[in-house]
Amino acid sequence: MDSIHRERDYYRIHCDDLGGKVLRLQRELTGMQTTLKRSRTATSLILETYRLMNEDISMEDMGRRFLQVFLSIMWADRAMILRSKDGSHILEPQHYLGLENPGTSELELDHEFPEYMFFNSRSEPSSETARINECIDSPYFIWMYDRKAGVALLIGNSTEDRNFRLPFMEGDREVVESALGVYVDIAERKEAERALRKSEGRYRRLVQSSPESILVSSDGILTLANRAGLRLLGADSADQVIGRTLLEFVCPDDLSVFQMMIDSVLESGKEVPLSEKRLRRLDGNCVDVELVVIPFASQDRPAVQIVALDISERRKMEKELIRVEKIESLGVLAGGIAHDFNNILTGILGNIDLAKIHIDPDHDAYSYLEDADTASRRARDLTHKLLTFAKGGFPLRRTLNLAEIASDSVGFILSGSKVKFNYNETADLLAADIDAVQFRQVIENLAINAQQAMPDGGVFSITAENAREDDIIALQLPEKLYIKLMVCDQGHGIPREYLPKIFDPYFTTKDNGSGLGLATTFSIIKKHGGHISVDSERGVGTTFSIYIPASEEDPVETDDEPDELTSGNGYILLMDDEKMVREIAMKMLTKLGFRVAVACDGQEALDMYRSSMSSGDEFDAVIMDLTIPGGMGGQELVKKLLELDPNTKAIVASGYSNDPVLAGFKTFGFRGRIAKPFSVAELSACLQHVLGPF
Repeated sequence: MDSIHRERDYYRIHCDDLGGKVLRLQRELTGMQTTLKRSRTATSLILETYRLMNEDISMEDMGRRFLQVFLSIMWADRAMILRSKDGSHILEPQHYLGLENPGTSELELDHEFPEYMFFNSRSEPSSETARINECIDSPYFIWMYDRKAGVALLIGNSTEDRNFRLPFMEGDREVVESALGVYVDIAERKEAERALRKSEGRYRRLVQSSPESILVSSDGILTLANRAGLRLLGADSADQVIGRTLLEFVCPDDLSVFQMMIDSVLESGKEVPLSEKRLRRLDGNCVDVELVVIPFASQDRPAVQIVALDISERRKMEKELIRVEKIESLGVLAGGIAHDFNNILTGILGNIDLAKIHIDPDHDAYSYLEDADTASRRARDLTHKLLTFAKGGFPLRRTLNLAEIASDSVGFILSGSKVKFNYNETADLLAADIDAVQFRQVIENLAINAQQAMPDGGVFSITAENAREDDIIALQLPEKLYIKLMVCDQGHGIPREYLPKIFDPYFTTKDNGSGLGLATTFSIIKKHGGHISVDSERGVGTTFSIYIPASEEDPVETDDEPDELTSGNGYILLMDDEKMVREIAMKMLTKLGFRVAVACDGQEALDMYRSSMSSGDEFDAVIMDLTIPGGMGGQELVKKLLELDPNTKAIVASGYSNDPVLAGFKTFGFRGRIAKPFSVAELSACLQHVLGPF
């Protein structure tokens, strides 16, 4: 019986021992399988996390998905990624999984804090492990810290299975360390991409808000155009220009140079200095721009950025300035000629007038004098036209009715022609502050052009209305009231290439034209403080838009030359440097019944006036020339006379009929004005105005 028990105990002991060996072997095999499985899964983890790098997801989504992948292969039920707070030694949770609210679980590190540790039931606790236990709310954990990147990976497990394996082993370090390295790589890449997108967003916002036109071209294709750039190219939306070749928007004359500029930028990586070129809009019109071409990177590809400023308005202003300068240059010559010629005409007209007074109208010679008088007055009109170019000249403006002047002027020009004239005005049309003589000249010039443009007949029309405020603002005119005239014809039109030149002196396309008509018109309008522009279409007609300063005052009657002479009496001092003018003016005044004393310059006249006051034989009026070369002229003389005698009745006379002193003679102290050449009747009327009825 004992032997049976011994045998049973023997087999039981050996079976238990064998069972234990089998169990240990099973555990070892399971561990090897687990290690192999974990190794393969770790590889999958790395590949999966790197795949996240190329997905267009946010950092938050990427962090959560990374932890999901990581926990799927680890013996863990929670995980957390912590990052340095503003570069400090305090870490705060950024992504977490398996934890309810770790938002307050900051972890403060010190310089001795390890970069790696793991804790399971066999580990010895410490102050560091207690701080980590509290942070992740788990008794078992693995801690991995990348000090340089300021990023930590913390995983934990709340239970263990002693029959299988401990939650974490020393061998897990390689997997965790690799995973953290992968995360840091992904995070840096994602953050760089986010920073780039943010930078690009700021760039795009800056570009879109820029008042300058900005265009970006890559491989010759337009990839970006800001709002100003779209306006410059005449586009309403980006779809109209993006994707098209850049050179489509360059004017043909500048194509080769523009291509060389782009090639230079791409090859050298240096910007091309500021230059002026012409870009072509969608409607085919070219616009002047000032631009710079700089190197640029668009989606990691070499590109060029073009910053352009529309200078078309500046070009117009420069052309306008050049035109004005040409006119003023002509004015220097014209003014001098007109002044001397008017002095000569004063002698001619004066002698003709006196001769007509002494000859019976029935005499055969009287008709010759009439013809000479008419020719002389036409010569005076010519000098008046020349004076519209004179530098510094001002119109002799009065408040007048436009309808009367326009109708009379056009009716005379178009009389007997096939052209029909229409005049329209609004009921509330204001009067205009104009020089009647000059304004007639404007209307006559435009009517002559219209008649020549419509040899087979047509309609020439003038429409007058009060200018709108928005038109005045758009034209940048001084803030005041204006009258707008639309002067239209139905002629053959003006070629587009000629439009910028039509107001230039001596520019004409007519075989017998002088090229002064529209130049004179331009000068008159400018000196009235107005504006003139032209719009023309071939085969349709031409429209001139004229803006003239208006007045709220009632219009005055136009002055016609008096038909009859009125004799007077008194003592007149006449000052003029031209002997011929002195002689004829003295004869005119004598004929009118005045006593006359003459002086050659202002100083002599001042001395004579002072002597007359001392003798008691005082002058009733002083007629003085405005300009005395090398001596005292009328403007200076009248000041000295008024200081000597505040009651001085001074009359200014000038060969510059539109001199600013004549335009505002009262401002300068004069009582009256008379423009050379003048007739006996005009001189009589002027003296009556100053001295009172004779």
